[in-house]
Amino acid sequence: MMSPSGRVRVNMKIQRTVLVILSLMTGGLLVFADMISPSHTCVKPIKPSQFATREDRARFDRQIGKYKQCLSDFVNEQNKEARMHSEAARNATNELKGI
Repeated sequence: MMSPSGRVRVNMKIQRTVLVILSLMTGGLLVFADMISPSHTCVKPIKPSQFATREDRARFDRQIGKYKQCLSDFVNEQNKEARMHSEAARNATNELKGI
């Protein structure tokens, strides 16, 4: 029969092993996520060779406006993310310099 202190050591080893495995799995997913470039999901309208009515032209213009706004929103979000990454890298560099 194992003593209580022996059981505690075994439980701590199991917990440490589980933590290491979870860390490796999670870290691997995060690395993989950074390997994939984000891309927009905006749908570009197809321009017909000619418009049958003014309403068709107006509808196409509205679709183009939505497409441009979608692209603009994507660019703004990516720039925001890039600023956050740059700030994190700058903070880590400053921390490294302080060591």
